[in-house]
Amino acid sequence: MTRIGMGSVLALLAASSVAGAEPVTVRTGEHPGFTRLVVEDPSIRSWQLGRSSEGYALRLSPGNRTFALSSAFRVITRQRLGSLEPAPNGDLRIGLSCACHIKPTEIRPGVIVLDIHDGAALAGAAHERPLPQPGMSETRPRSRPVSSPPPYDWRTADRRPFEAAPALPLEQPFLAAMRQSLVEQLSRGAAAGAVDFVEKPPPAESAAPATDAEANVRILPEPGYGISALEHDPAKLTATGAECPGDERMDVASWLDDRPVAEQMSAALTGLAGEFDQPQPEAIAAAVRFYLGLGFGAEARLLLETFTFKSADRKIWETMARVLDGERQPGGPLSSMATCDTAAALWSVLADPPTSRRAANAPAVLRAFSSLPRHLRQTLGPGLAETFMNQGDLANAEEIRQIMMRGNKDPSAGVTLTGARLMMVAGEPLPLADLERVKAEPGSMGGEALALLIEQKAADGEAPSADDVLQLAAMHHEARGTRLEAVLGRAYRLALALSGDFDQAFARHDLAPETDEDIWRLLAAFGPDSSLLEHAVVADSDGLPTLPQATRQGLADRLRRLGLEASADRWWRGGDVSPNGLAIMPVELPLQSETQETDHAIPPVTAPGPRAADRPNDEVTRETDDAAPQAASAGKVVEALEKTAVSLHDGRNVLEESVRTRQKIENLLRPLR
Repeated sequence: MTRIGMGSVLALLAASSVAGAEPVTVRTGEHPGFTRLVVEDPSIRSWQLGRSSEGYALRLSPGNRTFALSSAFRVITRQRLGSLEPAPNGDLRIGLSCACHIKPTEIRPGVIVLDIHDGAALAGAAHERPLPQPGMSETRPRSRPVSSPPPYDWRTADRRPFEAAPALPLEQPFLAAMRQSLVEQLSRGAAAGAVDFVEKPPPAESAAPATDAEANVRILPEPGYGISALEHDPAKLTATGAECPGDERMDVASWLDDRPVAEQMSAALTGLAGEFDQPQPEAIAAAVRFYLGLGFGAEARLLLETFTFKSADRKIWETMARVLDGERQPGGPLSSMATCDTAAALWSVLADPPTSRRAANAPAVLRAFSSLPRHLRQTLGPGLAETFMNQGDLANAEEIRQIMMRGNKDPSAGVTLTGARLMMVAGEPLPLADLERVKAEPGSMGGEALALLIEQKAADGEAPSADDVLQLAAMHHEARGTRLEAVLGRAYRLALALSGDFDQAFARHDLAPETDEDIWRLLAAFGPDSSLLEHAVVADSDGLPTLPQATRQGLADRLRRLGLEASADRWWRGGDVSPNGLAIMPVELPLQSETQETDHAIPPVTAPGPRAADRPNDEVTRETDDAAPQAASAGKVVEALEKTAVSLHDGRNVLEESVRTRQKIENLLRPLR
């Protein structure tokens, strides 16, 4: 007769219930900043998460489970979650496609939430260690037994008669309050210097009234000295604790009047020097303020550099002049005044923009900007709105645009650019007609409008005109050393890529290095096959750039259509080599997408497989015969393009591109010959 313990019976019942149970439900979802997996099954009693070679492994108890994974990638991408498959031992393998980590949470019994976040996990996390082998469990040391006090025995308790506790001496509440108030007042008086304490108190037995010399507390005899605690308003202090300049020191609207500008200029520039050419500080200060009110920053700085005179506002005027000329002055005299409740907050934000919205007094900035003359609002408004947008404060940026529109019948160039930037941040289509009108205006605003048009064309996959590309190159050359240089450099690289000149787009990396990711995206979506072969077919010894999963997937799909399995596999996995050397790309891909219907498309090329010496002769002969028509059809591209009526410049570019394509094809087919 065999005896079976209760534990064995429970294990058999659990195994039988798991064998006939439904698959474990696995649901996925994409959220801002992380990807979520939800594993749900009421029969889960315990679970473990640990690191593996692919990423992580989830072990459920009872084990030997099956998982419903058919809809796992229906609503998410492979940006973070690369693969999801069951292991032979019943674990759930979670493969990651980025440098990410998982934060597990059990929100209730049977529901496990796994959130995949970017970056490394916290040091010492328990789920960052590998799981133990199946059948083994982590042993934890048992805690030592704590000695407990002996139980209470009422029979051995002391039966002495109850004795009342002695009453504690209590003082009256009003006496304690009066003593506390007296101590606080004496302390405040001593801190203000109105009360002085003597070293030796008078004797207690003395009945005579104490004099000032014998008293413990002496009131100072200085007449007219009041005791007060000085408290400064934080809104009137800078970040360094200094006093904020008053509104009257930066009241730009009062520096001009209603007379014609020529008449005001004649009066403002009269009497700058007196007898023996001595500078007249008051006249020079009035002239500087007049130039600042007009928005002439360079002229105001020239006056300050020409005449040497002392003024408390000299450094403030110099900073305001730089701001009017589109310059910034980090660490200048106005850098710590963004928190002021005066007009200094506006000029501080313009001269040295803070890194966060909390570091600036937005109501004071809007109030001071609204009081500026109309022409200064149009000049300073776009840069100020851009500062708010960079901080994520779209509401105040829209308020700046509304203030700029006040008093104008038609929207100015600055209003149009500010509105277009707000629409771009919100993901709305840009007003192309308005931007085309602003693009024709000379100056920096025309360049910014052209840059915004190129951004919209890059989003739509539309090629710019040759005049726009040449104009961007000229504007970028003129904008060197200014704030507009980086904006035009990025737009110029995008325009080159949209025009099909990916060689120059990649070569001008120095103009805007952060645009490389967009150039690769355009190459994957709209680039011709010749540019794809030139830049996406990388040697094994060279590394691949860090790109988003969607861009790498687009490059891999196009390379696979061209028959380049090895290069496609590298792009799919981001250059990493899997332990078994197998690709994780899906086998079924569309033959050709609509984005591949370009004017310079070439027939698909079959990449060489195993060496010819390792295969039958008839197979090698058949592949060579199939490759010959492909090479011939590639040669027909040149003949077809020569017959096309194009300009000499475009024809030369197309011809050079076709020659490079043909050389690539010959290099790929050389192992088959």
